[in-house]
Amino acid sequence: MKSKNGGEQPAPDRGRDQQPFRGRASVPSVPSDPPQEQAVPWRRRALDQQLPTAGFPAGSGKPSLLYLWAIMCLAAAIVLGFAINNQRGVPPAVVDSQRDNVSKVASSMRLTINHYVEDLDQRIAARPPTTPDPEFVKQVVGNGTEWTGAAIVETGPRRPLATAGTGVPMELLPPTLPAKDTFPITTPDGPALVRSVALDGSRTLLATQPLDVDELRLNPNARQGIFVITPDGKSTLMQGVSAVPDVHLPVVFQGLAQSQSTEGHPIRVTEWLNKQLVVSSAPVGETGATVATLIVAEETGGTSTVHGFLLGLTLLAMAVPSFLLMRLALVRPVRSLLERAKADACGEVPAKRYPLRIAEAHRIARALALTSDDPSSGTAGRKRWRWRWRPTVNQGLALATVVALLWPAAAVAYTLSSPEPPIPNQLVRDEESRAEAASNVMGKALNNGLQTVTRISQASEATPDPAQLAPQLKQELADKHRFRSLYLMDPDGSVVSAAGREPLRKEPLRGETGIDLDGETARVPLVYAFRVAPNGVATVGEFDIDYLLEMIRAVDGQVRVVDEDLRTVFDSNGFRAFQQLEGTARVAASEALKGGTVGMAKTPDGRPALIAAAGLNKPNTVAPLKWSLVVEQDLAGLRLPQSDGRRWTLLVAGATTGVVLLSQTWQYFVFARPLRRLAVQADRISDGDVEEPISPQRHDDIGAVAMCLEVCRQVRHTGSSRLGGASRLRGTEEDRTVVLPEVPPQPEAGRATLWYSESADTPADDRDERS
Repeated sequence: MKSKNGGEQPAPDRGRDQQPFRGRASVPSVPSDPPQEQAVPWRRRALDQQLPTAGFPAGSGKPSLLYLWAIMCLAAAIVLGFAINNQRGVPPAVVDSQRDNVSKVASSMRLTINHYVEDLDQRIAARPPTTPDPEFVKQVVGNGTEWTGAAIVETGPRRPLATAGTGVPMELLPPTLPAKDTFPITTPDGPALVRSVALDGSRTLLATQPLDVDELRLNPNARQGIFVITPDGKSTLMQGVSAVPDVHLPVVFQGLAQSQSTEGHPIRVTEWLNKQLVVSSAPVGETGATVATLIVAEETGGTSTVHGFLLGLTLLAMAVPSFLLMRLALVRPVRSLLERAKADACGEVPAKRYPLRIAEAHRIARALALTSDDPSSGTAGRKRWRWRWRPTVNQGLALATVVALLWPAAAVAYTLSSPEPPIPNQLVRDEESRAEAASNVMGKALNNGLQTVTRISQASEATPDPAQLAPQLKQELADKHRFRSLYLMDPDGSVVSAAGREPLRKEPLRGETGIDLDGETARVPLVYAFRVAPNGVATVGEFDIDYLLEMIRAVDGQVRVVDEDLRTVFDSNGFRAFQQLEGTARVAASEALKGGTVGMAKTPDGRPALIAAAGLNKPNTVAPLKWSLVVEQDLAGLRLPQSDGRRWTLLVAGATTGVVLLSQTWQYFVFARPLRRLAVQADRISDGDVEEPISPQRHDDIGAVAMCLEVCRQVRHTGSSRLGGASRLRGTEEDRTVVLPEVPPQPEAGRATLWYSESADTPADDRDERS
């Protein structure tokens, strides 16, 4: 039905008394509002359709719940960590130390063998065609320091054509001689290495040398022994004693022949009480030989399962109060506030309001009460909220954080204050062997460089023009990678031929041949090898620092090389050139400079330490340097049972601290700060300012409370028709809500006509929705 004035009119306020239509036809009176018990459920359904659903991770209870689950997992982890390592056995640090030592022994042997093989190959390549075979094999053997025996044989029938030295055991060689290869054999005198090189289609050069192991500082109390295993499975004792009878060695060394990786493991012997056999092995390059060590190690107890259980139990005991404080400070107030806000936004006025114990929730609840109560009843103005101090959300979360961090602080303090475990004697012996092996490797690397310089210098004697050796200098520099610069100088000191980078040496050469350290170059420690030929031409090779550092960085721990003035020449952890050595390492280095090897299990003030130092005096060519090499281990990295317990406790304490800080940061930024901002807006409403709208800003519990507070503000500003939820668009806090101006009232007749038309033509459900 259309109104007489031809237009739609605004619906009347159903909260006011309606007058019957006065016109031609009889119009029934406007029905009154539904009862309160029917309107509240309808408003609640309409409101729930607009409020956001707080799913993960938006729920206010999710951070505290995840914190509790994470702490439970950490408690189980610390109990499990102590339970796994509670078995009695050989400390893993001893096994690791033996494996590292045998690896260094194999590396030293590999460097020696490679040097001898390279020298032999160069002799073969530089052999003049007119040199007879008997003369050449004598040159290969020389004084017997490198190759003890050499022979040129016919490749097929192996008939000797020329021999020198101790001879080659033909019966131990493989059926087919390789064209160019190195392989080990076991002779009656011990293991030996054979180098086979085909000279032409019918002749093959065979050179042999005994496999030798560098002298190590063995532990007689552990019955330590070093063996060499050949590919045929035969083992030979090289140093020390055998911890088990020879008949059991094939079983002990089973699977180690031709092994391609470093291995180490303990073996339990039934007849031994509280002792185990530790076997470690490492391959000697690609020769097929294997170095192995055997020691008898003492068993020690593992970590205490009871101690781990107590740590886990105390962690849970401190986590539960912190969890409850989080719930009381944030979760419970927000949920109670949300329920109260929904009831107020639907017009469900409670008979009595109970004040909330958290300040922000209390301030918002007060604004809800002042805006949702019916102003005409006169009760809203007479309500008085008694002032008293209430904690804020931040104060509650701070208290929960303090309680949660008590366990990590106590665990760290207890762990660091407990005495550190003593160092086993076997580790001290192994550290001494490690220092000696590192010094031997460094000495061999320097000596190999001197050998290269000597070979080039000898070639320059037979060359009238030293500049013709430039191709050889470049080849040596590219093949070995041990020099940064390689050059020849005439008697006047002028460089006549060079390869590599610009020379840095400033001091004059001291002597005719040797290895020296240039003290004038303060930027980097410059180490160089030199030889002055009889014709006055000097050959100098400046070592590459990275090449020498690579030698010592292969050793576990911090390795430092110092000169006779205890100045740092090299440091595996980074250093400043010629910096003075300090601390306990200085004491060990000064003792090693006097001769021999020094191992220390304690510092001068009695604290545990693991330091060893050895003088750099092998081979004899490096002894004039008067250097000392110091190896220092970090005790925190040793795999001792007591250290594992300390390390595991500190790890869990750190993880607990991270979980606490993460959960509290989550709650602060996602819930506490938005709740505090909403409380500030609620205070403005409580002061009577209901003109400015409230933006939800968030799609979680805090956003739902803000939407309910906005509904109550609109009720106070516009009227009770806004109860049940004013339609809002979800957006950001920059999206502003615009309040439209109020439409002026129309004449009484027009209003009655429009209401009648809507009542007559609109279904009952639509009329209820419009109301």
